[in-house]
Amino acid sequence: MPIALLHLDNGIDLILEPIVTAKTAAIGFWFSVGSRYEAKNQRGITHFVEHMLFKGTSSRTARDIALAFDRIGGYINAFTDRENLCVHCVVPSEYAEKAIEIMNDMMNHSLFSPEEIEKERQVIESEIISSYDDPEEAANEAVFQAIWPNQSLSQSIAGSLEDIASLVREDLLDWYTRYIQNGKLLICISGNFSEKKIRAALETNPDRKKVFNEPPFLLPKPHEGFHFLSASFQMEQLFFCYNLEKPKTLQEYLHWHILNAIIGDTMSSRLFQSLRERAAYCYTVYSYYATSSDSALLCAYASASKKNVKKLIADMKKEMQGLFALNISEEEVEASKQHLCGEEIIASEDPEQRMKQLALQYFLDLPLVNSEERIEEIKKTKVDQIEALIKNNLHVSKSAFALYGPSLGFYTKRMLKKNYKDDYAKK
Repeated sequence: MPIALLHLDNGIDLILEPIVTAKTAAIGFWFSVGSRYEAKNQRGITHFVEHMLFKGTSSRTARDIALAFDRIGGYINAFTDRENLCVHCVVPSEYAEKAIEIMNDMMNHSLFSPEEIEKERQVIESEIISSYDDPEEAANEAVFQAIWPNQSLSQSIAGSLEDIASLVREDLLDWYTRYIQNGKLLICISGNFSEKKIRAALETNPDRKKVFNEPPFLLPKPHEGFHFLSASFQMEQLFFCYNLEKPKTLQEYLHWHILNAIIGDTMSSRLFQSLRERAAYCYTVYSYYATSSDSALLCAYASASKKNVKKLIADMKKEMQGLFALNISEEEVEASKQHLCGEEIIASEDPEQRMKQLALQYFLDLPLVNSEERIEEIKKTKVDQIEALIKNNLHVSKSAFALYGPSLGFYTKRMLKKNYKDDYAKK
């Protein structure tokens, strides 16, 4: 059945994807607020508010909210990223309206009791400390801040311990009132449900027509070059990043994912085969393609011991230069296309994945299409389109290298920087 984008009278945007064969419904409340919206004295506030949505309303305790979903075999969760806060659930179809009723209550009537705020502050502090002990998470945070220094795109989502300690109840309530109760809201639902009942449940929400218009983000200005970031972990972590414009079309978006699968997103990819299977430098190696409302990032990642780091960098550089030479084979592109088509088929069996994919398309201003339509677009892709993508976008002048881990010697750093500058001069 067709996907519908509806604009409700109260200002809510609603995406509906009926799946008549499904027995569940996946529901996402997507609030347009995240760490990019936060000023210096507000770091971590969106994530803190996300936690507080589960701590009770004027008619339900935190336990009531948990029990309501546990007793029907469903679940509710939430996450905060740089531009969105999402509260999402999956429930048996017959309970879709009940789930929306509870989520409406959380959105409109959360209490933010002082006692619950202090308890949750400790939980978030524990979450932040745990992230310090995760080498990959700590590295990603540090690398983002090195590539986009003092910019909204690199701000910590959870904030620091000092940031969380400084937030008071009035701050949290103001943020909740502005962005959760009155901010821009997308609700996306995939699965088996009654459109009439869904609309009736949502139209009881207060008017959002007078949403405050946020100024646009400042366009990210990456700090290209080589970044050495010292850390007390044992492994060196290497990031090879390309700063890109956000995709303008669905076709371009899918082409980046095809290229990503060739580079490092699969076990048969170039980086995995070269750095792990043949050279055995590392256990973890991959690549990813990430987007935001105004930019995108293609990143290749690998970790290795300090003794292997120079060889790791040389071999990763060699693989990336192979891409610049446009020596991509028809076989590679076909394998990547088949991989993505398979992923689409598997994801199509999961209403939650379908719901999240539609929301992503909405926020990137891409057409709202289902998995079958994306598969058709993937199958149309030709080698020369992937080569054009590389030629027009992947330049050394738009790249950043970052090494995070044990400190390297002066001469090693100088050699690596010189090699980077030599590559830059060739372009």
